[in-house]
Amino acid sequence: MISGILGMIVCPMVDDNLVYSLVKDDEPKRIVIVANGNEGSVATKLSKAGVPYETVSWDDVLSGSVVFDTGMYNLILYMIDLGLHSRPDELKRVVEGLTGEMQPYVDAIGFYLGTCGNYEWNIPAWSDGMGYKPSAMFCDRNGCLCHDCVGINIAGGPRYNELQSAYMGHLYVFPAMATNYDEFMEADQAEAAATEASLTDEMREVLGIEPGRDGYMRWLLSLGGYEYILKIDTGIGDRENFEADLQKVAAKTHLKIKEAEEGWATLQPTDDLYAKCKSFLN
Repeated sequence: MISGILGMIVCPMVDDNLVYSLVKDDEPKRIVIVANGNEGSVATKLSKAGVPYETVSWDDVLSGSVVFDTGMYNLILYMIDLGLHSRPDELKRVVEGLTGEMQPYVDAIGFYLGTCGNYEWNIPAWSDGMGYKPSAMFCDRNGCLCHDCVGINIAGGPRYNELQSAYMGHLYVFPAMATNYDEFMEADQAEAAATEASLTDEMREVLGIEPGRDGYMRWLLSLGGYEYILKIDTGIGDRENFEADLQKVAAKTHLKIKEAEEGWATLQPTDDLYAKCKSFLN
C-alpha cells in the first residue's frame, strides 16, 4: 500500500492527463486541491468522474492546519495560472518558488507542466541540485523532456520534430487545447491585443485584417502559412464536447480540420510520470 504525501504542481492545460491517471488508479487516496482561483477545471473534472476531493487554502497548508495521515496515500494539487505559459521567466519563478514552499509538507513532487520556452529548464534536475525531495516531469521513453503540452501528448521533442515535418502549416489541437482555446490565446496575446487595438481602419484594409481578436489571429495564422487544424485525439479529456469545441476553434480561425493519423497521440509520458511519482512514496 502506498503511503506518504505527493505534491503536484499542475498547469490546467494538462489537467486531463492528471485526472486520467487519478481515475485509472484504484489506490485509496486523499486528494486535496489548493483553492487559488485556478482550480475550477480540475475540480469539475474530478467531480464529473466521481473522484472525491476537498479544497483548502494554501495558507492552511503552510500553517500546518491541514493534517495528513502519512500512513495513507495523499495528494496536494496546486494548479497554476494557465497564462504563465506565455511568460517563461514568470513561469519558472512561480514553479521554483512553489517547489521550495512545498518541501516541508510533501515526500515528492510531480510537475504536470511543460517548460514552455525554458528549454534548458530540467525541473527535477534543478530540484535535485537544490537538495529537494524527489520529483519528476513528463518525459519520452528515452528520458528526454516533453517541453510543452503538444509534446506531452505525442511523447517528446524528437517526435515533435517528426510531427512538424509531417504536418507543416497546421495548428495542433488536442482536447484540452480545444476546451481552453480562448483562455490559452488570450494569455498568449497580451502584446498582440495592444497591437491589434492600435490599428486604424486604413491599416486594417491595407493589411487585410478583420476587426477583433479573432480577425487579428486569423491574419497572424495566414502569415505563418497555416491552413489546417490538426486534430490530435489523446482519448482523454472532455469526450462529449471535444468535437463541438474543435468546430468552435475552426470557426474562429477559419482553418480546415484534419485528423492526425493513428499513432501520433500517446499517453506514455502521462502513464510514466504518474507511476514514477508514486514510486517515490513508501
